[in-house]
Amino acid sequence: MGTAQWGDAYGVTNAVGRLPDEELAAIVAVAHESGITEVDTARGYGDAERRLMPFASDFAVTTKVSGAGDVAGQVESAAATLGVESLHAVLVHDWDAIDCKGHGMSVLAFGELLNRGVIKRAGVSVYDLSGLESAVDTFDSAGVPLGALQVPANVLDRRLDASSLLTELSEGGTEVVVRSAFLQGLLLSTGGGLADHRDVVRFRSAVGDDGSLMEMCLSHVKALPWASHVVVGVTSGAQLREIARVWETCPPVLAPENLGSVDLDLIDPRRWK
Repeated sequence: MGTAQWGDAYGVTNAVGRLPDEELAAIVAVAHESGITEVDTARGYGDAERRLMPFASDFAVTTKVSGAGDVAGQVESAAATLGVESLHAVLVHDWDAIDCKGHGMSVLAFGELLNRGVIKRAGVSVYDLSGLESAVDTFDSAGVPLGALQVPANVLDRRLDASSLLTELSEGGTEVVVRSAFLQGLLLSTGGGLADHRDVVRFRSAVGDDGSLMEMCLSHVKALPWASHVVVGVTSGAQLREIARVWETCPPVLAPENLGSVDLDLIDPRRWK
């Protein structure tokens, strides 16, 4: 369960904005009844960590920090804000934006935090194969286990689908989490703005009037052989209940390869204007 919307108006299709307190309680209740045991947050999600604090002890918490700052200090501050003694995982949020020196300093800090038991897994959030490869090299060189990864994947973004490196890491025990399964909700939209992009329209046409956009999105990421988890953000308990229902019933089937897009201005949200 993602919490970006807990701290700010995250998401290109988010019409609700920063979620009210009563909606957070409803979302958590649905998470419990749906068997969701892990939650994803970040230091950069406004006050999401603070708002997660009353519920944090019920979940395995993954948070994200900036590799450009004091990593150990950020992690300790996150644990204090969340009211937990240890964190399930911590990821460098801006791995692709920092240099090799920043990579090395972050990983060394993670090594110390792992040894002290402050975190159980350390890793990175990356956008492409280049970022993934640099993370593997840096962690290997430092002798620190790469315990967690977060990567984008969906019916349009097929860049990592057949990654042998991700498969090797997953089989070796690395937790590989898929984000952007709905591309910030764009793939569930019926039109307007980026949802009118030719590649999104082609996806909707492939699903057809009788199909479910959500089912195809979830079936695809469910079928990725290296994925251990999928993180989804929602704006209501009802929305999370529907996602959980579809997840339970949809078969793991990769979407047709011809639905993939090579337009980075579409599949990489960092490029959105």
